[in-house]
Amino acid sequence: MAIKIKVQKPAPSTVIAIEHLKGTARRLAELVSKHGNYEYEGFKWLQGTFGGIADHLGVNEKTIERNVQKPPFHHITRQTAEDGKHILLKLGAEPCETDLVFRLRTTWVRGLLYFNGAAVQAWPIEATKAKHAKLPYQRLLKRIEKAQERLPELEKLKAGEDISYEVQPREMGLLRECVKRLDDDAFATVACIASWNGWHKFMSYAKTADRVADRYYHWPTLGPIAANPDIALQVYLDIGQEEGTIGIADSARLTAKIASLTPSSAA
Repeated sequence: MAIKIKVQKPAPSTVIAIEHLKGTARRLAELVSKHGNYEYEGFKWLQGTFGGIADHLGVNEKTIERNVQKPPFHHITRQTAEDGKHILLKLGAEPCETDLVFRLRTTWVRGLLYFNGAAVQAWPIEATKAKHAKLPYQRLLKRIEKAQERLPELEKLKAGEDISYEVQPREMGLLRECVKRLDDDAFATVACIASWNGWHKFMSYAKTADRVADRYYHWPTLGPIAANPDIALQVYLDIGQEEGTIGIADSARLTAKIASLTPSSAA
């Protein structure tokens, strides 16, 4: 794919200063400004690939990759059945929905790693108690084993090293649903629910409200969160109030938002 232009309804345009740019950066900015008419998530983008844009400007692909990492450029990577893997490039750093989804994915993956760290501390105690009480505990041992497999990644995260933030495509869709339904509160809420205390409180609330099946989710799972944003937000509010991190004004705002998210049949 070289450069693909797809005109839809005009998105709000913002004037971005490019006069200070020189060389390839200036030519690239002019290209985006002139031909960036592909509308996606409320912005106008230039749709193409690094290689296609490089060929169009007669420069090396690496030169384009370096330039788009700096202001005033902003790009996201997409994969579609129609166009395969490509980029959308715009001027201006304002995030689109996809940016927020990727940011939430980071929050989610980090939360899961810390949950596993808490699990390997708590579950062995539960297993010992179950064993002494002559109750089934073999499945619990398997969960401990599984949690321990993720500990090296947690150690890398704590040490500031790079880790993988890849998740399943279905999970990306669920993260997007969380962003859509919780908007600016998605990050704090998902971080809270992914914690040890947050997840157990969420499951307790969801079961009390008869919102989940008989199955118990031992690990934080995005499906129940995306399906029950009102309960997720209630857990975040309750824990924040308990810890004194949410004030009166925010409590009132969140309470109203929870009411708006609560299904009419559950209200």
